[in-house]
Amino acid sequence: MLAQQQPQSRWTAFVERWDGRLERFRESVDPFSQGSERRMKPWAIVALSVGLVVFAALIGFGGWWIYDHHKWALIWPLLKVGKLLAVGVAIVAAILFGGNLTKQPQIEQTQNGDAAGSKG
Repeated sequence: MLAQQQPQSRWTAFVERWDGRLERFRESVDPFSQGSERRMKPWAIVALSVGLVVFAALIGFGGWWIYDHHKWALIWPLLKVGKLLAVGVAIVAAILFGGNLTKQPQIEQTQNGDAAGSKG
C-alpha cells in the first residue's frame, strides 16, 4: 500500500516556494553556477547602463561646478565617486562580455596541460 503524502502547512509551502525563487536568483547571479538561466535579462542591463550614464553626467556637472566655483577641496570626493563609476562600468562590461572572456578558466587550462610552460 502506498503511503499518503502528508499535507504541508501553509508556512512550509511558503518557505519552499521562496527557497526555490532565491535558489534560481542565486544561480542567475553566481558566476560559477552551471545553471541554464545564468544570463541577465536585457532590461536589467539597460537599467544598469542608463544608471551609469546618469551617474557620469552627475560627476561631470559636479566637476564643472567645482571648476566654476573654485572649490578645489571637493576634487578629492569627486575622484572617489569617479572610481565608483569605473567599477560600475567594469561590472556592466563583465555582464555583457563575460561569457566571451571566460570560455575556459586559466585554472582549467593548467590542469589540462594546455599552458605554454607545460610543453616539453
